[in-house]
Amino acid sequence: MSGCMGCGKCCTSFGVCVTPFDMRRLTRATGLAPLDIVMVIDEPPDRERAEPAILIDGLPSLLVLRWRGNPERRCMFYSGNGCMAYESRPMLCRTYPFRVENGKLLDFGSRACPRLWLPDAPKPYMDDFKCYLQEVEAYQKIAREWNSRRGGTLEEFVMFAMERAQTHPADRL
Repeated sequence: MSGCMGCGKCCTSFGVCVTPFDMRRLTRATGLAPLDIVMVIDEPPDRERAEPAILIDGLPSLLVLRWRGNPERRCMFYSGNGCMAYESRPMLCRTYPFRVENGKLLDFGSRACPRLWLPDAPKPYMDDFKCYLQEVEAYQKIAREWNSRRGGTLEEFVMFAMERAQTHPADRL
């Protein structure tokens, strides 16, 4: 119960939800354009996390990292031996498969992770979780504004979101 097995199932089972702040980090680190690293999927009814649905071409959709294969949902940054963008990976990846309850880090029993585990050193995860929650909250505001305008195309959303994500939520605290 002491650590991640490194199996990559979390990188190859589901779409990895991203926020505009994740897009900003990844584009800076990789030199790729936002549209080269993200795509949208239909909002599934049983998703585990709180990233908001956005209206893309009139449909509620989730912003996720691109896949290398379909129907295989292999994250574009997953090499088979780990993450090629590890230092700038999305906050969801940094906090998965955990939740925080009453100030304690808990494994929530994800469908992707084959076993329950907790890190030997929880503090970095707790710090990442705090940042993740701030980014999701800021993203929810961006999504509400976007959706109130009846949405648009993925390209339009990416431009809209990147403009609004100029300032990181932690910078406003």
